Amino acid sequence: MPLQGNLQEMSLANLIQVSCQEMRSAELTLQHADQTGDVYFSDGQVVHAALGALRGEEALYEMLTWDNGTFVLDRDVPPPEKTITISWSALLLEGMKRVAERPAVRKKEETVKPDTLAQLRAIDGVAGAVIAASDGIVLGADVPGSDGENEAAATVFTGSAAEQLGQALQLGAFGHGLVALKNKRLLVLQQPDRYIGLVLGENASPTIVASAANEVLKK
Repeated sequence: MPLQGNLQEMSLANLIQVSCQEMRSAELTLQHADQTGDVYFSDGQVVHAALGALRGEEALYEMLTWDNGTFVLDRDVPPPEKTITISWSALLLEGMKRVAERPAVRKKEETVKPDTLAQLRAIDGVAGAVIAASDGIVLGADVPGSDGENEAAATVFTGSAAEQLGQALQLGAFGHGLVALKNKRLLVLQQPDRYIGLVLGENASPTIVASAANEVLKK
């Protein structure tokens, strides 16, 4: 029986993560307003996506911007063609980055206090800090050698995936988590309507830094 649901309850990013981890062939059909898109999986990867005249990565990136609509996941459906060759994790990171780069009108509550970023950056063991809205928009960043876009994308993807997985498995609210990015460790914390990403120094303790960051965020 096909799996059906709402994108507000389970986002496309999380559907991709779960489907790829199952290592099975499947067809995911998305409906958003008057648009219909398809994503195909095979051997633990996204191998094809189609949306109107768009094919491949560009079709998938567009569908990743949909925050509402419905989906139907049919398992054991082979892909009609292969238009995507990069890994699913790289697809999601690039997709979140593109979402963050889109022009958007921020709500009044989605602002950052001028000293919050500086206080987070000043925590012992923190080598960089980024604050991102739940849709991936960078609200503030202080990451040496980076504009914060990649860190924000990884922060939102990790935080939202952990939050939805916790809800599905009834594990309780997501507190904080640690993700490895090439040559850095990123500590992810959740706040209402936003996520905090802290780049940790080499010997920094995630637990100690998370505790100090939560004190800053309470102010």
